Amino acid sequence: MSDLILCGPCDYADNNKKGEKWCTVCEEGLCADCEKVHKSIKTTRNHRLISIEDYHQIQNISVSLNCEDHDKRFELYCITHDVAVCLGCVPSHHRTCSDVIFLDKADANAKQSTALADLEDTLTLTIQNLEQIIADCDSALEKLENTKYDDCKSEENKLLTRLKNPERDLSNLREQTSQLKSFASDIQLFLGTRQINEAVFKEVESVKETIKCAQNYQMNLTLNPSIMALMNESDQFGKISVKTTTTNLPFKEAKVDQAQIKHRVSDMKNIKNVRLQLKNKFEVNIKGGPIWLTGCTMLPNGNLLIAYGV
Repeated sequence: MSDLILCGPCDYADNNKKGEKWCTVCEEGLCADCEKVHKSIKTTRNHRLISIEDYHQIQNISVSLNCEDHDKRFELYCITHDVAVCLGCVPSHHRTCSDVIFLDKADANAKQSTALADLEDTLTLTIQNLEQIIADCDSALEKLENTKYDDCKSEENKLLTRLKNPERDLSNLREQTSQLKSFASDIQLFLGTRQINEAVFKEVESVKETIKCAQNYQMNLTLNPSIMALMNESDQFGKISVKTTTTNLPFKEAKVDQAQIKHRVSDMKNIKNVRLQLKNKFEVNIKGGPIWLTGCTMLPNGNLLIAYGV
């Protein structure tokens, strides 16, 4: 449906102009010029006008303002039967009713009526109860998730589907009620309250029937007779022994690993591996006769110390 709302009176005169306001009583758009005329006429000056943006909030909410039997607009209200009627309904169905009043008198203060308050409370409590039941079903389904009880899971899923559908519908009805309360005319709210209340009653009855038909599953374990006989013959199936061993976990710390890295150590020299090489020759001359060398060593300063005997 297009968001463009045309002015009703101008459209009737084949002059397409964009609507700026919406009359909730006449149920048509009004351009700026027609709005002024609408407010100036005695029969329409008290009609409730809302913005086109607010009208879009209730545009898709279906509130019947016409009688289905006679295709006439509701103008009267029967207090006895709590129903809106047209002029054609009175002779055929409400001739003996003494409390048929004009609808505009019945819908006065519709926003503060107890019928609207009761409807809002009923919707809130019903949705809360449904949400709790659905949460309990979800929890039970999670417990069955890793089991082999497919029949139970299938039935639980079916029950959840049957409960989630009315929960969604009731939430939509609550939203519609809130939008009607904010933007609709008194007559739309008055009639809408009763029509939504009928829809809520049907949904509640459907939920009650669904819960009534829901099956409860109780699981029992029956042991095989052979196992029962074995249990009667022995007071225990066996013995559990515990053997303690040392664990050898493959865990190494980085610093310990670094400390265990082997460094190459130079081989110590052995006398057997020493190879002599002539570097220099010198003579030792000491007066007094022959001498016998008994030892020699190299000093730290590079001098050679020689020990001898005479």
